[in-house]
Amino acid sequence: MRIVASVQSKRGSSRGLVHYIAHSKLDPEREPPNSRELFNAFADQLSVKSANNSLKIGVAKDRPTNDELHHLVLSFRDDDYRRLGANEARRRKAVKQIVRAAMKSLEGHANADRLLWTAAMHRNTANPHVHIALQKQYFANECERQALSRVPREALPHYVRRDAGKSLVLGYLIEAAGEKMDTIILRESSRRRAEKMIARSDAAEDRSRPGESMKTKEEIGGRFASERNVLRDAILAEYEIRRIDSRIDRLLEHGDRMRFTVSDPVRGGKMRVSLRELEAKSSDTESDQHAAPSVQIKTILRKMLAREDASRIQIQTDSAGVLEQADRIRSEYRKTGRKLPPPSLTKEQLDLLQERCLEGVEMRRFSYLERVRNELERGGEIAPRSKYDLRSIIAEKTIAELRAHAHEKEHAELRAKGYYRRTDVGGDRAVSMAELDRDEKERDASGGSFFAKLKDKFVRRSNETRIRAGERDSVDPRRLIISKLGEELANIQRGRKLELSKAKTLEKILTGSSEDRPTEGHYSPLQLAEVEVLSLPLGQRAEYESSWQSQRLLVEAADTDCSAYRRLAKSGPTADFAAHKLQMIAGRALAREIVADVEVGKATEDLKVFRDSYRFLRHPVSDPESGAITYMCLHDVDLPQSASLLDRTMHELFEDRERRTLRRAVESQAKEREKTLKDDLARATEIAKSATRDASEFKSYSILGLFAEPSHRPIFTSGEIAMLELRIANTRNASEASHLQAVVESASETPLRSLTDLLRDFEGSRPVVAEDKKTEPKVHDDAGLRGRERVPETRSAHDPTPRTFPEHGR
Repeated sequence: MRIVASVQSKRGSSRGLVHYIAHSKLDPEREPPNSRELFNAFADQLSVKSANNSLKIGVAKDRPTNDELHHLVLSFRDDDYRRLGANEARRRKAVKQIVRAAMKSLEGHANADRLLWTAAMHRNTANPHVHIALQKQYFANECERQALSRVPREALPHYVRRDAGKSLVLGYLIEAAGEKMDTIILRESSRRRAEKMIARSDAAEDRSRPGESMKTKEEIGGRFASERNVLRDAILAEYEIRRIDSRIDRLLEHGDRMRFTVSDPVRGGKMRVSLRELEAKSSDTESDQHAAPSVQIKTILRKMLAREDASRIQIQTDSAGVLEQADRIRSEYRKTGRKLPPPSLTKEQLDLLQERCLEGVEMRRFSYLERVRNELERGGEIAPRSKYDLRSIIAEKTIAELRAHAHEKEHAELRAKGYYRRTDVGGDRAVSMAELDRDEKERDASGGSFFAKLKDKFVRRSNETRIRAGERDSVDPRRLIISKLGEELANIQRGRKLELSKAKTLEKILTGSSEDRPTEGHYSPLQLAEVEVLSLPLGQRAEYESSWQSQRLLVEAADTDCSAYRRLAKSGPTADFAAHKLQMIAGRALAREIVADVEVGKATEDLKVFRDSYRFLRHPVSDPESGAITYMCLHDVDLPQSASLLDRTMHELFEDRERRTLRRAVESQAKEREKTLKDDLARATEIAKSATRDASEFKSYSILGLFAEPSHRPIFTSGEIAMLELRIANTRNASEASHLQAVVESASETPLRSLTDLLRDFEGSRPVVAEDKKTEPKVHDDAGLRGRERVPETRSAHDPTPRTFPEHGR
C-alpha cells in the first residue's frame, strides 16, 4: 500500500496527546527544533494550547483527556512524498491537503456536521507520517451530539469475504488520501513539464536570435497589462451574469410574495398587494373578484422574467470573447504554477463587487476580491478604504451578527416546538406529531371488537412492510415530519454559519485597518430597517436604540435635496418642512412604542402558557447511542407526585440509572426553556421602556401626570400592521385584541409603506453619520426635536392630522 492508515493505542505524555504529537522524539535535522507545526481542518501553525482548545466540546475548561480522543496515523512512502513538490515546503503543504481530504471523507461517512481534529507531520523516521488526534464526540448533521466510540472498520484496511476467499479493502480513509495524493502528484508533474518546455522554448528562441533579446520589457509589460484588463472585464461580466441569475431565482421562488400596485376591482383606485395575499383572500371568499388583479400581477412577473432573461443573453453574447480569453489566461497560469496577476479593477468597481458578494453571502469570492484590493493598494493603484467605507463595513458586520443571532434563536425555537409544529405530509394535509399521538391514543382508547383490532393491526403491519420497501415518506407521516424538521434545522444552521463567517471576515478587515478606526457604522435606509426588524424580537436593546437614533438623525438632517421635501413642496408654498419632519419622527416613535408593547405581551403570554402546562410540554431528548430523537414531558419521567415523602425517597433510591438520566435530561430541557422565556420577557421589557422614553416627548400629560395623550398620529409600516393583525388573531387577552384592533383600523386611513421607503424619502445626497455620538446633531429649534423633557403639545398650523386615533400611553 502506498499509504498506511492505523489506529494507535492510548499513549501520550502527561500533558496530553496533542503535546505528544507536537513534541515527542523531534529530529533536529529534519524537524523544527522546538515543536512541530500543528494544523487542523481550518488553520495552520497552531500552538498546543490552541489545538487543545479546538478539540474541546461545549464549555469544558480542561484540555481533552486521552480517553476522549482517537489517535490515528497516516504513513507515506518516501518516494511518493518526494513527488509531492519541488521542495520541503510544498511537500508539507501537500500532506496537509491529503490529511484534510482523508478527514473530510471520515466526516462524511460519519454523517458529522464537523469532526474536531488536530494533526502534525513527523519526519523522525524513514517514512514520513502524520499523527492525528480526533475528538470522539461530534454533532451530526441533524444537530444531535453523537460519539465515535471507535473508528469504523470500513475506514481502515480490512478483509472482506468474496466468493471463495478474502480480499483486502483499503478503506475510505486511504482511498480519499490516495486520490488526493494522485491529483497533487499529477499537478506537480504537469507543472514541471510546463516549466521545462518554457525553458527549452526560451533557449531555442535565444539561439535563433543571438544578437537580440527574447522580449523587451515593454512587450512583457504590455502583455501583462492586457491580461489584467481581460481578467477585469471577465470578472465584471461574470458578476453581472450572477446577479441577474439571482434576480431570476428570486422572481421564480418568491414572486408570489412580492407586492405590486394594481387596480382594485372592489373599491376602485389602486392597491398594493401580492399574489399570495390575493390567493388567500380568494380562498376565503368564493367570488372571482380577485381574478383581475391576479392576472395583472402574473403579467408583471412574466414581463420582469423576460426582461431579466433578455439582459442575461445580451451580456453573455457581448462578453463571450472576454470570458474565453480569461479562461485561457487562467489555464495558462495554472499549468505553469505562476500566480495570476491582479485584475486592473478600480476602487469603485471593487466596492460594488464586494457589496454584491456580501448581499449573496459569497464569502469566498469576497475574500478573493479582498486579496486583489490589498495587492492593488500596496502597488499604489487604488486608494485605501476611507472612514466612510469602514463605517459601511461596521454596519454590515453588525447586521451579520444580528442575522446569526436570529438564526440561533430560530433554531432553538424550532427545536423546542418541533413536536407541536404542523408539517405538510402530502395530499394537502398538514399535521404535527402531537396530533398524531393524540389520534393514536384516541384510537387505542376507543376499544372496539376483536376483529376491528385485528384489522387495525394487519393494516399497521402492511404499512411497515411498505416502509421497508421504500415508501417510508408516503406512508409514515411521523418519519416524514422528523425528516423535514431535521432538514429545516440543518438549513438554519448553515445560514447561521454563513453569517458568522461573514462577520469574522469583516472583523479581520476592520482589525487590519488604520488606528483611527471609526466606532459607529453608516447604515443605508434598508439596513436601518433590517436592524430594527431583527433587534426587536431578539431583545438587542443597544442595536434597537442605535437604529432609532440613526433614523432620527437621518430625518432631522434632511434638506431640500430629499424626495420628502420635493413631494411636500408640490402640496403648496406654505408647507412647513420642519413640521413634516417632526410629524415623521413623532409618528414613528409612537408606533414603535405600541409595537414594543406587543412584544412584551407576547413574551408574557408565552411564559404564562409554559408555566401553566409545565409538566405536560414535551421536549426533544436524543438517544446517545442511536441519535434518535424522542419527545418526552416531565409527567412521563418524573417521580410520582401524589406519593408521600417516604415513598418518593424510596422511588428515587431504587430508580434505575437509565430512567434517572432520562428524567434529568427532560428536567434540564424544561428549566432551560423557562430560563429562555424569562430572559426574552426581560429583554422585551427593557426595549419597551426605551421605546416609551423615546415616545414620551410627543405626548401631552395631565396636570398630575397620570394620563398621557399622544400629540401626533402613529406612523406604522406595512410589516408592523401585519404583526399587529397576527397578534390580534393569536392573543388570549380580549382587551389587548380590542385595543390593537382600534389601532389597526385607525392606521388603515393612510396608505402603508415599508420602513425602508419611509426613510428613503428623507435621504439626501450627502451621507449623515454622527461622529462617535460625541456631539448632538444640529436640529431645528422650532421643531423641538431633541427635547428630553415632557413637552406640551405643539401642533403646527399646517399639520392636518386629526386627533381621532386611540390613546395608547403606557
